[in-house]
Amino acid sequence: MAQKTMKNLMKGAVWLTLASLLSKILSAVYRIPFQNMVGDIGFYIFQQVYPIYGIAMTLALAGFPIIVSRLVAEEENVTKREEIFQSALQVMMGVGLVFFLMIFFGAEFIARVMGDVHLTILIRVISFSFLLMPFLASFRGFFQGHEQMIPTAVSQTIEQLVRVIIIIAGATGAAALGWNLYMTGAVAMSGAVIGGLGALGTLLYFYWRKKPEKIRLTKKWANGKFVKRFLAQSIAVCTTSAMLILFQLLDSFQVYRLMRESGIDATTAKSLKGIYDRGQPLLQLGLVLCMGLALAIVPMITSAKSRGETKELRRSVLLIIKLTILLSGAATLGLIAIMRPTNQMLFETAAGTGVLQIFILSLFLSSLIVTMSSILQGFGNMVGPAVAVCAGLIVKIATNAILVPRFTTYGASWSTVTGLATTLIICYILLKRQLPVPLIRKNMIGWALLAFMLMIIIPITWEVIWPLMSRTGSAIQALFGALIGGIIFLYCIIQFKLLTTRDIIYMPFGSKLLWLANKIHKR
Repeated sequence: MAQKTMKNLMKGAVWLTLASLLSKILSAVYRIPFQNMVGDIGFYIFQQVYPIYGIAMTLALAGFPIIVSRLVAEEENVTKREEIFQSALQVMMGVGLVFFLMIFFGAEFIARVMGDVHLTILIRVISFSFLLMPFLASFRGFFQGHEQMIPTAVSQTIEQLVRVIIIIAGATGAAALGWNLYMTGAVAMSGAVIGGLGALGTLLYFYWRKKPEKIRLTKKWANGKFVKRFLAQSIAVCTTSAMLILFQLLDSFQVYRLMRESGIDATTAKSLKGIYDRGQPLLQLGLVLCMGLALAIVPMITSAKSRGETKELRRSVLLIIKLTILLSGAATLGLIAIMRPTNQMLFETAAGTGVLQIFILSLFLSSLIVTMSSILQGFGNMVGPAVAVCAGLIVKIATNAILVPRFTTYGASWSTVTGLATTLIICYILLKRQLPVPLIRKNMIGWALLAFMLMIIIPITWEVIWPLMSRTGSAIQALFGALIGGIIFLYCIIQFKLLTTRDIIYMPFGSKLLWLANKIHKR
């Protein structure tokens, strides 16, 4: 029975991982054609309000559902499960209603704090997402508590697909009708609400088609003890899950306003913020590439912990950290090396390349934070990662206030890096206490640095000697540089034995990589 349960959990983890990766790809990719359609100022308008939707999405997908599923899974009595579901739904409805009222009626105040009152209409549109959040979160948590992950995965994918279609179609239609950029942004934001309705419809379909058990609601209200417990656990999980969204939200409130207060005119400040926001899709795409393999290893940690296999658990933890360092380090340095042609290839111009090169350091830091916080949560430490994120946010607020007025978006990039570095250091300290062994071999560091250096030599040399300045030329240079850099890095990983034979076997496509490793070592 236990083996069957573990098999279901592993299968469910695969579905959720695939859905999460697909959603991240969609969320990153659509911003590129959208920016091309509306320009840097239009992109600034959209990105100013996007973090508010991001918080609603995190609550509905990665925060509340995790707690609901845990509480449902721990209770075997059907009646008790119904009480948990109803109590959780009541709490979430209260939270969603409070958020909706605060954001809808406080939209103008929020827009003024952001420094741009014209954002009011976008903020009011996105506030409706919080009315859908309780129902999305409760059904997802209910299904996950019954080890049914497919409804969550499918609803997440449907939500993102519908949202992306509305955004692109809305931007195209608004341009054809001659609407201003703020109205175009409002139409784009409506995609979040319509996508949420699509996700809710999907979950209801699964419930009526394959309901694990009938949900019967009564007039009984949640007791205070449950409310406190539920909110305490949810806040910790949501804070960690929404880390990057919260960093974006701080930028929405600070960067444009601080630039205006420092004397920069409105048009220039909006354009600079829009260029700075180009880093978000690059960061998301980088996280997809880096975390894809790492996420495939996470179920090993869960399995080893449940079986009490301490040695295997330690090995799995060290492997996932090693993979994250190698993949995120390669992606970060690779993007820095080809940032100028990549920037022009994706966003038409190379404006802000230096700002983006600094900002993309966030990729390495956030990848490690996500990995370490996931491991800590797997060990049962929910509060530690949340405290680490809060500390990073405080540093971000302070450094934004100091650096942005002096260095504009360069300062914003450095403040993001500084804040994430603070969070990473705290997560590292917490993990070392939990697992008091070296998290990375010292002899690996030198070989990894050499591999990183060899990987970026050709792209940097090409950029210095013969840069291609047209958009087509930049595309050729970026893609060729990424391909050559990737091949060199893969060769170095195998040649320098940065991954052992056992490491390679555990990885996806491990047999093919092992065949390649044997070929290289025989030469």
